[in-house]
Amino acid sequence: MSGREGAASRRPIFHRDRMEYWAFVGQIVSALAVVLSLVFVGIQLYESNRVAARSEANDTQAQWASFRASIYGSRDIAEMFRAGMDGSRPLDPADQLRFDYLMREHGWATYQVWQRVQEGLMPRAHYEQGQGLDFVRVICTPGGAAVWARIKAELPRPYAADTDRLAADHARASKLRCGS
Repeated sequence: MSGREGAASRRPIFHRDRMEYWAFVGQIVSALAVVLSLVFVGIQLYESNRVAARSEANDTQAQWASFRASIYGSRDIAEMFRAGMDGSRPLDPADQLRFDYLMREHGWATYQVWQRVQEGLMPRAHYEQGQGLDFVRVICTPGGAAVWARIKAELPRPYAADTDRLAADHARASKLRCGS
């Protein structure tokens, strides 16, 4: 190897060819850093969404707890609710008003679950096999059907239509007559 060839192969550190090489390496490293940071952000978003969904489920449970407590916390209210559903005894005007408001409350609490399902915050089964089906069992009683016919106009139409669909499915499966 001649002196010239040895000098050509040993270029200075800041030679143009070496600087381009290090710039290329720097671009690759920075691209990898961006990808890794995006993966980290994705993981954080996933975890955050899981926490939000859990919080929604907890909020829904808290809303339902107060409704259920109003029924199982008082024998009189439970009896009035049962009589309102099955018509075993006529309700006086005050009890009829209470029954209507309990049905509204039940309808709106069920709507909260339905809405969370529509927004993707809860699985559809929470409505169709959970609170929605429980509400349908109530509106498929003689008294429940009469009140549902009056109050469903007060509720959002898509929810009322979905509840009517669920009631029709329940009626076919259980050979009952539901709704108006």
